[in-house]
Amino acid sequence: MREDDTKDTPSVADHVGQAAGGITGAVAGAAIGVTAGPLGVVLGGIAGAIGGWWSGRAIAEAAEDLTDAEDAYYRADFERGADRRTSDRRSAYEDVRQAYYLGDIAAANPGYASFADVERDLERGWRSSDAAHGEWQAVRGYASIGFDRGRDRRRNRRAAR
Repeated sequence: MREDDTKDTPSVADHVGQAAGGITGAVAGAAIGVTAGPLGVVLGGIAGAIGGWWSGRAIAEAAEDLTDAEDAYYRADFERGADRRTSDRRSAYEDVRQAYYLGDIAAANPGYASFADVERDLERGWRSSDAAHGEWQAVRGYASIGFDRGRDRRRNRRAAR
């Protein structure tokens, strides 16, 4: 296969984004969930409520951008700061991972300049999801850290080009 041919080969993000773009939030969540795990249900709820960027190819690509390095970063952040963000360690990292990821993915959306701009939409999706762990107020700090990390990573990548 020539290098030019790979530009026309759809990625997983293409398939998920195309599917999510034309169907309801619940089905979109299930489609995104194939590549993003339980987080897809939360993302699908947001896609159904808001549409636009949230229900297209870009969100699937943003989910694919989450790597093992990002997971290690978020795990280390949780282990360093869990005691300062919550008086009791009722939630383990596995319970808050989705909040970190949700914030990170939201940072890819060019419609939001800051976490404050996107928080209401994220909270709505979080509350409507049975897959989410914990109350929004208990995890919002993790989502904010994810948003900042995702925004910085993408900004640095663009600057390096």
